[in-house]
Amino acid sequence: MNETRGAERQTKLGHLHGISIFVREKILGNKHYKWYRRSVWAISLLWAGYVTVQSIPFYTFVGAGEQAYKRGDYLTAEEQLRAAYKESERFSPKDPRRAKAANNLAELYRTLGRYAEAEPYYQKTVTLAEGLGENRKEYPISLSNLGTLYRDEGKYQESEKTFLKALDIWDKKIKQPDDPLRSAILNGLGKLRRDEGRYADAETYYKEALRIKQKAFGNNDVEIAGMLDNLAGVCRDEGRYAESECFYRRALSIDETALGKDHPETATDKNNLAGLMREIGQYKMARPLYKEALRVRQLRLGPAHPQVAKSLCGLGELDLASGNSDDAVRLFKQALKIQTKALGLMHPETATTEDALGMTYLKQGNLTLAKEYIDKAIETRQKVLSPQHPDFGTSLRHEATLAMKEGHQKEAVALLQESLSVLRAALGENHPLTKSAESDLKTISG
Repeated sequence: MNETRGAERQTKLGHLHGISIFVREKILGNKHYKWYRRSVWAISLLWAGYVTVQSIPFYTFVGAGEQAYKRGDYLTAEEQLRAAYKESERFSPKDPRRAKAANNLAELYRTLGRYAEAEPYYQKTVTLAEGLGENRKEYPISLSNLGTLYRDEGKYQESEKTFLKALDIWDKKIKQPDDPLRSAILNGLGKLRRDEGRYADAETYYKEALRIKQKAFGNNDVEIAGMLDNLAGVCRDEGRYAESECFYRRALSIDETALGKDHPETATDKNNLAGLMREIGQYKMARPLYKEALRVRQLRLGPAHPQVAKSLCGLGELDLASGNSDDAVRLFKQALKIQTKALGLMHPETATTEDALGMTYLKQGNLTLAKEYIDKAIETRQKVLSPQHPDFGTSLRHEATLAMKEGHQKEAVALLQESLSVLRAALGENHPLTKSAESDLKTISG
């Protein structure tokens, strides 16, 4: 009897070992899954470990959920990851799988733009990770992920506090400066600084994050694409368009090869490149990129996702620049409806769309509606951005344009002078936006 049980036990363990190898090689070690470490699953895969007798159902759900996420099948991903979370509740709070399961759901909901649902799972992750000890990587990374949520919500002060705490804990407790997970914290700080208009600081964080990732994964791994995308963005903000295009195209090439043309990350690359093409006047190149990004985002993220609104805004800006103001109004309104519901009225992205809609009405000669939306935008930016942010400077410039249309020249001059002061400090003398503001001021002053 004992020999039979022993043989059964060996057979079962052999089977489990085979599953362990499968999970390690087919999921954790598969190069097509490396992109998880770039953002969404950076924490979860490192926590996965190997399956044990007690955790086969848990890892089955996790594996299925992560594979569904990789495909962009978010409905299945949610179903499987919720099952994994329920399964994890059987484990001790000191078991890293508890935090892993909460983190997975939080990241999924953030990706879907369901921020209110994501936050309690992030908070749960932080609490569980802290219980594992500050000397473990899980705690600072969980804080970093929470900081990312706050940034997405436009809560910049909370985001900064959380990111800086994560980096401080990492550098004092973990003390592994070239660990790829540390680069995730640096990358998050870079995004925050870019959103705040602090472009030089953003570039410093991005370059250090890229250096760490390149050391770990090489120059052309899918891990690198997100970093290249971010560097492209800050180069674009600073008016360094040739560098920006180079970075964007490299990121797109990597993601399209590794993830396919119908993946949300690839859509983001295309949307970003389209924005650059629009900015430098390459409208014929921008439009198909915007449309393809919109198609994929609607397909994979749903019609009410904030990223869908970004693509609609891009197309609206393109129509406005091309003289199709009626189409621009329609697209901006569609985007604003999504943003108001998903992000709220007091969000930087909502303000950007309001500003664009106001300027479109101004171009049409509808001064009443132009003033309504331009005023809404500047009110939001005053509340959620610093007075030194370039977007605030842009709002002042647009208010000046409106004042001129209304016949208030002295007010327009004062607003343009204030705008120019902000833009010079934030972007420098040679940035295209600064030069445009200078040109406006000369025109109305002369």
